[in-house]
Amino acid sequence: MMRTFCTSGPVDKKTCYYVERPDIMAESLNHIENWRYFTVSAPRQSGKTTLLNDIVEKIKDKYITIFLSFEDYKNMKTEEEFIETFYEEIIEEAEKYNITLETKPQKIRMIKNIFEEIYKKTGKEVVLMIDEFEKLNNEEIMNTLLHVIRKIYHKKEMYKLRSVILISVSYLSGVLEDNASPFNIAEHMEVPYFTKEQVYDLLSQHEKETGQLFDEKVKELIWHNAAGQPGLTNGLAYDLVVKKAKGEKIITEKHFEKTLYDYIKKYIDKNMENIISKAHEEKEIVMQILFEPESVEFDISDERIKFLYLHGVIDDCEGKCCVKVPLYYKKLYNHFKPKINGERKKILEYEDNLKKYIDKDGNLKLNELFKRYIEYIKSRGAVMFKGRNYYEGVYQYNLDQFLSTYMGLLDGKVYPETQIGGGRIDLMVMYKEKEYLIEVKANIIKYEYEIAKKQLVEYLKRSGLKEGWLVIYSEAIEDFKHEIEEIEGVKINVWFIKTNFESPSKVN
Repeated sequence: MMRTFCTSGPVDKKTCYYVERPDIMAESLNHIENWRYFTVSAPRQSGKTTLLNDIVEKIKDKYITIFLSFEDYKNMKTEEEFIETFYEEIIEEAEKYNITLETKPQKIRMIKNIFEEIYKKTGKEVVLMIDEFEKLNNEEIMNTLLHVIRKIYHKKEMYKLRSVILISVSYLSGVLEDNASPFNIAEHMEVPYFTKEQVYDLLSQHEKETGQLFDEKVKELIWHNAAGQPGLTNGLAYDLVVKKAKGEKIITEKHFEKTLYDYIKKYIDKNMENIISKAHEEKEIVMQILFEPESVEFDISDERIKFLYLHGVIDDCEGKCCVKVPLYYKKLYNHFKPKINGERKKILEYEDNLKKYIDKDGNLKLNELFKRYIEYIKSRGAVMFKGRNYYEGVYQYNLDQFLSTYMGLLDGKVYPETQIGGGRIDLMVMYKEKEYLIEVKANIIKYEYEIAKKQLVEYLKRSGLKEGWLVIYSEAIEDFKHEIEEIEGVKINVWFIKTNFESPSKVN
């Protein structure tokens, strides 16, 4: 049977490409061997359940593993109802080991008897794993259960409950904040995203088994855009293999460009929808993180930041809040940018000849487009820029919308590119498989201007490009201008865009 990239977990090694995760596996097994009770957290589609199934496989000969899920426990009303469901699930798990349980507990405090009975019948200690633990939203029942687990923990060798592992999407803060709990901070594990090596390992499994190859640039783009997020990594690879490059020998950058576009503009992907849903719950601070780069300090004591971090939306980038997964960033950017209806007819001139934006070799003449952009801003700047907050992304949106309008006609694409070292808004124009990188800054001082040029030079050099564009929006400048600088063998086009216009009531 041919294996494939699995886009919904848990991963079955017989049917799916699979990556070993030795570090976290060793840590988990070490905790179990040392009678530790601990929590495991990670956002959805991060490979938690796959990891736990792997742990079960590795310890099945030594211990009895009871694997439960509280997914259907969210409407539990009474202790009796909880015990009924809990015991039924344990019976099902015990049957896998041909164990018939006889003593049904009447109260939560009596569940310790189950583990004693299993030990008496098998001579093996029990490892209890509870997935989706946060779905048990009856506080009284949860507190009673944790109290019982705590009592067992203090006499774990008597009750033969070797280890308890609680698994959740985010930190089980109520569990962790209780100092008397066996689930203290030291015993918390987060499931990390794939490393670059693991992503390349996953892709190479497909290459070896099918003979279909990923272009080296495509491997880099999958790693870069998904940042090792397991669900996204598999999703991008699956889309390329099954939809964009089916039957082709080599998966190219052109194929990836189409996959990326679909993920941002077309697909309703459950991973992405979850991120957008969580971002909407804290929309104001998300807008600021997205569109005023490096302006929000990362501080987990801020409940908004904690919520977004625990659900995988944002991360800590050198002390500042950022969206670390570039594909999430692009999706959020596209989702939250204001929809400016009717502006297209203002952007395009009826007399415009699109041929003047392409040179004789078929390359994009981006500077010619910027000249047209300045004409557009001169006529529309007062309307588009007046009274907007910078963090609403008005300048970036405006340039993105302008370029996207033209690139749509020229069969090119515009993408918001990922942030570097803490997050910033860049635009990448793709035309005929060639990249044109644009960095956008607003109302900066000379010191920040020099840093912006250096950053752009570094990024261009890393991308193997010889020319880049830096767009400076400023209220302080008198007029529009274009300057060209040669820095370390790289050509930088700096376009200064005036934003200080008379109020809209005085213009058309």
